[in-house]
Amino acid sequence: MSRILFRSSALAMAIAATACGGGGSNNDDDGQVNIPNDPPANERPEQCLEDPLNSGYCLVWADEFSGEAIDSEKWAHEKNCTGGGNNEAQCYTDAAENSWVADDMLHIKAIREDATGPNLVDDDPNYDPGDASGSGTYTSARLRTKGMGDWKYGRFEMRAKLPQGQGSWPAFWMLPSEWKYGGWPLSGEIDILEAVNLKVGGEDHVHGTLHYGDVWPGNKYTGVAYQIPGGLNPADDFHTYAAEWEEGEIRWYVDGDHYATQTKDGWYSAAALGNPNAPFDQSFHLILNLAVGGDWPANVNDTGIDESAFPQEYVIDYVRVYQCTEDFDTGKGCATSDSDFVLEPGIAPPQAPEGEEVSVFDGEAKDPYQWFTWTAFGTVDFEVVDAGGDYGDVGQISWNTDQGIGFFQSTNSYDLSDYTYMEFDLRVLAEPDDSGSASLTFRADCGHPCSSGDYPLDMPAVDQWTHFQIPMLELAEMGLNTASVNTPFVISPAWDNQMGAVLQVDNVKLTK
Repeated sequence: MSRILFRSSALAMAIAATACGGGGSNNDDDGQVNIPNDPPANERPEQCLEDPLNSGYCLVWADEFSGEAIDSEKWAHEKNCTGGGNNEAQCYTDAAENSWVADDMLHIKAIREDATGPNLVDDDPNYDPGDASGSGTYTSARLRTKGMGDWKYGRFEMRAKLPQGQGSWPAFWMLPSEWKYGGWPLSGEIDILEAVNLKVGGEDHVHGTLHYGDVWPGNKYTGVAYQIPGGLNPADDFHTYAAEWEEGEIRWYVDGDHYATQTKDGWYSAAALGNPNAPFDQSFHLILNLAVGGDWPANVNDTGIDESAFPQEYVIDYVRVYQCTEDFDTGKGCATSDSDFVLEPGIAPPQAPEGEEVSVFDGEAKDPYQWFTWTAFGTVDFEVVDAGGDYGDVGQISWNTDQGIGFFQSTNSYDLSDYTYMEFDLRVLAEPDDSGSASLTFRADCGHPCSSGDYPLDMPAVDQWTHFQIPMLELAEMGLNTASVNTPFVISPAWDNQMGAVLQVDNVKLTK
């Protein structure tokens, strides 16, 4: 489900993947299919649930919703009012009014009603189910298979009828079960099916999307929109939605029609730039939810949320998971495809810079770097001024706050591991009279939570240019992933009262 900000803590959860083994098959006495013990036994089920399809895909998990209640051994409810990281309007609950099984169908219902609940996602270590600090103006449900159904590669399929109306946002999607590469979207997200505002102004598209790249603002997403042939609207009837995921490739389908493909040439994780398959090479779990409003649906079609359109129901006939018997390790050899699909190019990973040095600022910020500030209050002002003499134009930073930093940042991360030093010239023009033992701190970042930490700088004499040369190796030893740096320069005063501090910087560069 499309996300703008990270929604969940990057908790490591050691969960064994359930998968169908590879390397051929043979029938046992009860007619089921045994898969040879090539992979470790704790990484696959002992048997396929039925004979492999003609393609070689083997059914390993399914919920036909034929019972009288939601199967708690397959699905868990998430319960929170976080807004999904997208300013969504709903609280997710486990109330029977918001999700239930009836007539061999799973129903997820979004209802217009005020609600409160936890303002943290369920995986956050500080999560308290009794917390009521979050609120929403709708209730709905979000179910996931995490810890009960986690897979690396396969075919993930759902038959469903989607809700309609301005503000409706149903999704069938996947998140990583262990967040190996870090917080969202460093560890990836696979959106098998999304749709917003169906039937509003004729809206009839569904979407298949990947999220990857770096932490905000370097997060990336690419995907393809699809219209069902014949003018059919997904809110009028049931259709089958699926994604096939194998090593280095993900494909999307509606009613068996292969409409889009993305490959590893157009995705990456900034935390693993040397791994071309990352982040889509780890176990993921399934999520079903119906969101209301949020940054996407509220800003397209008629915009906002049409309260009169609710309640709305998202009705799911079944969810099935298959894995490829041809090659367990890669998931390859069972692809269903035709030539009539969109090859989404995606976004290639950022390349390592070339040359003996990389200029970040020399009187102007150098592409791809820009100047940014962060403050808890007040301002950290930045301007280019003429310092005269040998320096000419320099960057001047003025603190009108007791808390704040200034930094040069790129929206992409770059591999700076071949560079030896971060160098810059700095002059202190003014420091507060009551500063006491004044000092300066420097650091470099590769996206939260990766940082070198505060690197102390010797305080130079006021109004005297001083050259600093920071070893990248020392920053790495302090925690910086030098192979994925988006913010090579962060500066701040380190005295009790920053108010009134003025610094100048120039010749900011990385050198080998």
